[in-house]
Amino acid sequence: MDEQIWVYDTTPESKIAEIMEAGSVSRATARILASRKLPPERVEAFLNPTLSRLFDPYLLPGAKAAAERLWQAVRNGERILIHGDYDTDGITATALTAWVLRQHGATVGHFLPHRIDDGYGLTIESVAKAVEEKWDLMLTVDCGITSVEAAQAAREAGIDLIVTDHHMPGNELPWAVALVDPKLPDAPAGLHDLAGVGVAFKVCHAFLKFGRECGFDGGEVDLREGLDLVALGTVADIVPLLDENRILVKNGLQTLGRQQRPGIHALCEIARTYEPLTTGDITYRLAPRLNAAGRMGDPGDSLRLLEADSMVEATTLARRLDEYNRERQRIEEEAIQGAEEQISQFGDMASRRTLVVAGADWHQGVVGIVASRLTRRYHRPAVVLTRDASGVWVGSSRSVRGLNLVDLLERCSDTLIRFGGHAMAAGLSLEAEKLPLFRERFETTIGEVLEIKDLHSHIEVCGEVGFAELDYRFFAELERLEPFGHGNPEPVFVARGVIPDRMIPAGRSHTRGYLRDESGASIPYIAFGRTPETLPPPPWDLAFTPQLNRYGGQATPQVRLVDVRSLA
Repeated sequence: MDEQIWVYDTTPESKIAEIMEAGSVSRATARILASRKLPPERVEAFLNPTLSRLFDPYLLPGAKAAAERLWQAVRNGERILIHGDYDTDGITATALTAWVLRQHGATVGHFLPHRIDDGYGLTIESVAKAVEEKWDLMLTVDCGITSVEAAQAAREAGIDLIVTDHHMPGNELPWAVALVDPKLPDAPAGLHDLAGVGVAFKVCHAFLKFGRECGFDGGEVDLREGLDLVALGTVADIVPLLDENRILVKNGLQTLGRQQRPGIHALCEIARTYEPLTTGDITYRLAPRLNAAGRMGDPGDSLRLLEADSMVEATTLARRLDEYNRERQRIEEEAIQGAEEQISQFGDMASRRTLVVAGADWHQGVVGIVASRLTRRYHRPAVVLTRDASGVWVGSSRSVRGLNLVDLLERCSDTLIRFGGHAMAAGLSLEAEKLPLFRERFETTIGEVLEIKDLHSHIEVCGEVGFAELDYRFFAELERLEPFGHGNPEPVFVARGVIPDRMIPAGRSHTRGYLRDESGASIPYIAFGRTPETLPPPPWDLAFTPQLNRYGGQATPQVRLVDVRSLA
């Protein structure tokens, strides 16, 4: 295994002291807050992410215009089609907007594209289908900001279009009666990283606000009841859990934990989640099952689960999603094995900066997951491709720290048919004969901006602490720092000269016991994936994450080993 690089936060002690005073927190907690680049004046808001701190929805460009047009449709009895997406973010955004509009008497339908049959996003074909079915207004969620041709088709067909999206706009904006996207100019910085369902939430909030201002009669909707959907979609889409996202997820996890929807209750049962629900439960248990429908079958099954009225229907759908997920896991492993066989033939990995693998029979629904796994394993940008029905290579790519995929693919654009996405994840397609050229160009392009020595796993360290600092006050503060996730990761500290007092096997491949630092302070620990015999001789310099071990209704402080360096 490559040695991991410990990257320390460099905030000076004087600034740490200011944060301690501003938030009335311990030094260890102040070090975590400093690593999040929070100035002292923002600490109090970070520690108290209440719903009252949400931005006025009208500050999101286009939200008020969208609300006005939606109310016009409701009051005129127009038929509204919500065009979503096939992943958890798009599905939850669809469910949320449909619920709010129907509660106000709207006639609402929805369309979720099939990953293979329909492709991604708003297309000319999906617009044509809406025209054929005589919908009066199309509302996109989690897609549409780059669908210039499809939007023009809607305009020419006489169907109004509201676009709500969170992806980066292209050079040309689509036609719409309202464009809502936090990455458009003039959006507050705190909204910039909203997920698709977060944008949908803001539009729903604007809709309710506009209705109240105009005195329109409508259903009584408590938008807080929809925060479970917002938490699901936001965490699943791996957007930073900071600013408005932090508020929405922090409060949404509480709503999610109440399992007030039959579909959520059934999903939690089959995924075997336990109270309290965490972002990890969404990432590793709930979202994979919701995503599996869009990867392996009909994404409408996930939407029907979230909208289910009875436990009988919800249980049937949850079992179906679980079966989809098991099938996804099986074909994912087959693709991983095929990818590893190709990588084994690349030769010396120490001299390679990228991984580009292609399998004609790999399932299109798993290539993104395979790319993520390869990137984590080899600490290199990975592109995983499969063939579509026309023979074109299509696939997904994942990046590493410090590399913007979209910028890199732009420099390879003459080898591609199309590409798009985010800094860390992007989709792409290319003609079959261009694959060798793309592989070479991708390697060369990354070589121009990144050296081999930079392709190591990095551990972001908040600072050095002694175990005595990890007292009950600190662990109470640690809970206030949740939810953890992208942009607000679980904190990692370093302790020096650590001695294990006990090393007890835990299960087949783990170790637990007690650790003692240089001052003599002691704390329980768990080392996942490390048996006692595989741990190096002490004393150690230790990178670790403090956590509360919740079991049997009890919460016990402990540390989880992240990396160990022997000083012997």
